[in-house]
Amino acid sequence: MNIKRSFRYLPVLTLLFSCGQTATSTPLSSLPSTPDAPSSFSSESSSEEYTKEYVPTRIKEPTIIEPGIVEFRCTSSSDSYQEKVYDLDEFVFESASFAYDGKPHSLTIKGMIPLSTRVEYENNTLTEIGNVTAKAKILDEDGNLLDQREATLSIVENVGYPVVSIDTDNTPITDKENYVAMSLTTSNCDAKQVLTEVTGGIRWRGNGTLTYDKKAYRLKFDSKVNMFGLNDGNKFKSWVLLADYCDQSMMRNQFAHKIGDSLFNYSGNYATESRHVSVFLNNEYQGVYLVAEQQQANKNRINIAEAESDYEGTDIGYLLELDNYANEEDFHFSVGSQWGDQVKGANLPRKEYSVKTDCYGDAQVPYIKKYLGNVYTAFMRAVKGEGLYVLDDNHDLIASPYQSMQETLESMIDIESLAKAYLLHELIKSVDVGFSSFYLWVDFSANSLYPRLTFGAPWDFDWSSGNTNDANVAKTNGAYNSTSFQKMNPWLFLFSKTDFFSSLMPKYYKVFCDSGIFESTLAYIEHDADAYANEFAANFDKWQILGTIVPKFTPNDALNFTIHHDAVDHFTNWLTNRKSYLDTAFAMKKA
Repeated sequence: MNIKRSFRYLPVLTLLFSCGQTATSTPLSSLPSTPDAPSSFSSESSSEEYTKEYVPTRIKEPTIIEPGIVEFRCTSSSDSYQEKVYDLDEFVFESASFAYDGKPHSLTIKGMIPLSTRVEYENNTLTEIGNVTAKAKILDEDGNLLDQREATLSIVENVGYPVVSIDTDNTPITDKENYVAMSLTTSNCDAKQVLTEVTGGIRWRGNGTLTYDKKAYRLKFDSKVNMFGLNDGNKFKSWVLLADYCDQSMMRNQFAHKIGDSLFNYSGNYATESRHVSVFLNNEYQGVYLVAEQQQANKNRINIAEAESDYEGTDIGYLLELDNYANEEDFHFSVGSQWGDQVKGANLPRKEYSVKTDCYGDAQVPYIKKYLGNVYTAFMRAVKGEGLYVLDDNHDLIASPYQSMQETLESMIDIESLAKAYLLHELIKSVDVGFSSFYLWVDFSANSLYPRLTFGAPWDFDWSSGNTNDANVAKTNGAYNSTSFQKMNPWLFLFSKTDFFSSLMPKYYKVFCDSGIFESTLAYIEHDADAYANEFAANFDKWQILGTIVPKFTPNDALNFTIHHDAVDHFTNWLTNRKSYLDTAFAMKKA
């Protein structure tokens, strides 16, 4: 968190009190907010002039789950007092538009507001085509105004999804290794989002999804472009088109991306943004796809230092994927014991990791393997009660200088990112979380933003949220990441067994709930399904799988789907029931 931004409300505060009068706490919203506030103030109402200048002298940095404390000390006496200060950096209030469907719509914040605050909206409902200026106010627990922001809520004519047209001059796309030359055009979208015959390459993408008739694609443009305003309009060469073939709701990836956006993108981390489009390939309709960002190291995606060509030093950033297909990648390694590690009644199997950033020379892969292996070992030993360890400069294990497990682990691991990853996967219950598409990274460069092991970039949620015949994943009740099953995620499991998990996770969960992320994302999904019913109907005319068992995890419930909305209802009902369970499981105990 940027501490300078956190204290934009806290310039020198100067107050006047008569002799013996005690300074009282001032609401944060009423503190002077301009740098040229007067440095002193004198009274004309007393026979004797008393001037007391208060300056902040000691700061406890705020977090999303704990308010900070600023101590103000008088420069001319021993008087002092304290103020709470909140981290207001982890949310935005952005303008957005909805396709007209005759229903009222509202804006919500994206991100999370701190514990013990709440958000109130004004002028934030619109039903007919047009726009209004909405306002979001953040209040503390006593109702004092901390911050307020404005955004434009718009409802526009419903003209269907944007269209992506790809031309390969009829050259077939046949594998995920070789790009086929293409030009790409976008239409039926905002004029600022139109691309006209932009050149690049296209190939298949994925692993298990390659067995399906409807293929997913990787796009790589010759020059950087933006797709439909995603990622604040930043331009990149690499994008993907997800087919959502095995998820008949076609909403699970979109839902997870939006939850991930609020959890990660406003706290110095990263999650992809995405949106649905209609795709044509060589003038032939291919159905509804989800255009999303490529999971990659990039200053506007996962901002770690990439090795320049042929650089063999180890002081770089490493993007890793816990990856069942790691041996297909150029750089990969394993972590964990051959026969598994016994921890708290569970067997944590050895896991394979692929290095998604380029490596050169012989030192870099062994370097990151040693680092990750020893962080994992330190984590495991702490949970097993076998001592507290940290890494030295050579990434060897040494005794921890800290007294607590939390301090020890936080010196090596970004626990906030791990807690948010846990929350997301506990809500959504992804089949893949223990063996694939789980991203983590660290950066050893001089100007690193990620000197600790960090988790984020949530990905691949087709087989999740009730879209599975696996009983442990399909049910809406019960713990998931903290229970023992064959392909469990070791990082999420170990986190759930720490001595601070039960006090920490309820706080993150309450922040998640108070911020309204679940409800606003669910409303978005339901609007998408309703407003674009014709587009989804066309997709299932093309790919006639609705109401069938799509290999390999489709539950028998899918046999009851007759229209697209049946699949959406199955998904949203599952989520609602899962959220109800978690509300009880993570309920904060009252003091």
